[in-house]
Amino acid sequence: MATYVIGDVQGCFRTFQRLLTAIRFNPSADHLIFAGDLIARGEDSLGMLQWVLANQDTVSAVLGNHDLHFLAVATGIKHAKAADRTQPLLESTQLSGIIDWYRKCPLAIDLPVYRALIVHAGIWPGFDRETFLESIKLVHEQLRGPEWIATLKSMYGNEPVLWASASSNNEKVRFLINAATRMRFVQKDSLALEFGCKEAPQDAPSKLIAWMDAENRIPVDRQILFGHWASLNRRVADEQTMALDTGCVWGGLLTAVRLEDRKLFQVKG
Repeated sequence: MATYVIGDVQGCFRTFQRLLTAIRFNPSADHLIFAGDLIARGEDSLGMLQWVLANQDTVSAVLGNHDLHFLAVATGIKHAKAADRTQPLLESTQLSGIIDWYRKCPLAIDLPVYRALIVHAGIWPGFDRETFLESIKLVHEQLRGPEWIATLKSMYGNEPVLWASASSNNEKVRFLINAATRMRFVQKDSLALEFGCKEAPQDAPSKLIAWMDAENRIPVDRQILFGHWASLNRRVADEQTMALDTGCVWGGLLTAVRLEDRKLFQVKG
């Protein structure tokens, strides 16, 4: 039995199938955890989620920004973008099952036995692990509750940029979703979220720092495994963090890590 964490698939279903071959995936014994963004922009998002629904007993996933945006499109809050290539999903007879499955996905998965915490973009450096995991329960409750569509409506926007500034549940949910699914940089001094820059860390303005490099980041007693930031190209891989988005949808690699020994498996997109 093995447990694998897989970086951003983004609808690249054929590449994902090659990755399953590379890891010799055994659905009766192994478990897959997706680090968010299973869909959007790749050639077959529908095929990807059909596979997931057919293998629910052996699959887990955290929510990514593309996954949440898809829910907003599917409920009429936002319009579909042609570049996302999600129209087959929206027209699928399995749409309701896909929505239900996504609503059950958390923002993070904590696996103390592997000293691993999986999240799509990262953990805001002002959070310790306990505060983060306790706080995101609010998002899970709202997405799984009767007012879940209203929650999706309220998640759009860049404010607040600090947790202490979030005074309402809507603001708390927006901050938590933004930090867990969209974050790359924070302000060096204040740790305020910054969404204007999407470059590699070495190309960012001097006032910004990658969230995992913040000097005043509160330690988390896990290795944080995350995706979302293809331009890192696995630059980050140490005892504290591991970046798993290797740009499959852009012609790069699709990456999996086996948690038992942290061995990497990669196939070309």
